[in-house]
Amino acid sequence: MRAQVPTWSSAFEQEVQENAQGYRWLRWSTEHIGHRLTGSAQGARAENLADSLFRASGLPVVERFPFTAQAWSRGTVQLTISDGAGALHIAAVALANTPLESSVEAPLLDAGNGLPEDLARLGDRAKGAALLINIGLVAAMEGARNLHRSEKAALAMEAGAAALVFVNQVEGHILLTGTASIDGTLIPVPAACIATEDGVALRERLSKHEALTARLAMGNHSNLVSACNIIAEIHGTSMPEEVIVVGGHLDCWDLATGATDNGLGSFSILDLARAMAGFSHKPERTVRFVLFMGEEQGLLGSRALVKHYKESGELARVKCMINLDMSGNPQGFGVGGPDGWGDLIGALSKEISTIDTTSFQGKVSQEVWLHSDHQPFLLAGVPVIYPLSDLGKHVYGCYHSSCDDIHLVDPQAMVNNVRFVGQLIYRLAATRDLPPAFSEEGLRQRLIDAKLEQPLRIGGDWPW
Repeated sequence: MRAQVPTWSSAFEQEVQENAQGYRWLRWSTEHIGHRLTGSAQGARAENLADSLFRASGLPVVERFPFTAQAWSRGTVQLTISDGAGALHIAAVALANTPLESSVEAPLLDAGNGLPEDLARLGDRAKGAALLINIGLVAAMEGARNLHRSEKAALAMEAGAAALVFVNQVEGHILLTGTASIDGTLIPVPAACIATEDGVALRERLSKHEALTARLAMGNHSNLVSACNIIAEIHGTSMPEEVIVVGGHLDCWDLATGATDNGLGSFSILDLARAMAGFSHKPERTVRFVLFMGEEQGLLGSRALVKHYKESGELARVKCMINLDMSGNPQGFGVGGPDGWGDLIGALSKEISTIDTTSFQGKVSQEVWLHSDHQPFLLAGVPVIYPLSDLGKHVYGCYHSSCDDIHLVDPQAMVNNVRFVGQLIYRLAATRDLPPAFSEEGLRQRLIDAKLEQPLRIGGDWPW
């Protein structure tokens, strides 16, 4: 017999589907603001828009959490490949947090996927060379685990590389940006990204033992800027001292409008807050909505907020953090937490699946990953939750690139974000005794089991 859906749950479904606003707000932002790079005028406008939408939606608490950061912005870049007889100019974009002024000329070598074993293969030849590195994994050994581009950059610099030429794996001459720095500080060597087609052509020449020289020159900018996380809150009815944080990054890179990364998640959060604020059924725990700035430049906003929460004692109130980063049409939820959290999310996902068995399959994952705004919470011991989504190659091929615009966004994907994340929040808020946070040893072992010790050490974030 099919489980009975609570009356409030059916009413919330109706509210979300009939009065959705997230896609309309996101479209307006892409048309009138453009990109939302932290520290830019557009980034400040995005912060003001989010603040206004929270207030217009009737959120009883809306505030700004200001922070300052050294913010990088791009200037000029030129990549020239020569063979001694002629030169070829290749389209490239600088990766973020690369030098403000740099001009390096060095022999070009193929470093494959840029993993430790690839660099070991090159040995001393990597010193003083310009390394050609895949952003993704290409022809990797079975079981190989990819690293973030910033981690690959750190390893390559440790090996003595003089310049880094990353190759995007998405076809169509698409250039991808993103940070080459783990902690948001400027790295000492230039790093740029080229299209997969150009990478293939260069590798073909290198495979024929052609001696190629790369000249990578760039001029960028870095300024101390002020930015704000935008925070809104609905007080819990019976357990207001316990907080569920629902967050996602509002900022985006500057090559496009960041519609999927992460307008998809952040404007879904705005619509979720609107729906919950006006809904008659109130959560039993406090729900805090946070739109982070500075995620793309090194988790700047979430690091600053978690640091403040630790120092003020506020972190002890946070029972879990739900992160919406490039989420849409959730099929279930992933969770990183101590014993009990997987079973709880599994049980709640099963309840939610009775609402719409076609759109929501109730999947559960306990994979733990990094490089989004849940990371500072996780490293502080807070259990983290995230929607399980598959947006398709057409979306993942455009993140951080010039094609990340509104045409990629399915309005229903945003509606489903609000539907299923909202259903989860209400159920988490009503669960009488939530499982505990991580103990220090429990977190350490979980990160080791997830094979995250190496990337965290590379980034200087390993807590032990």
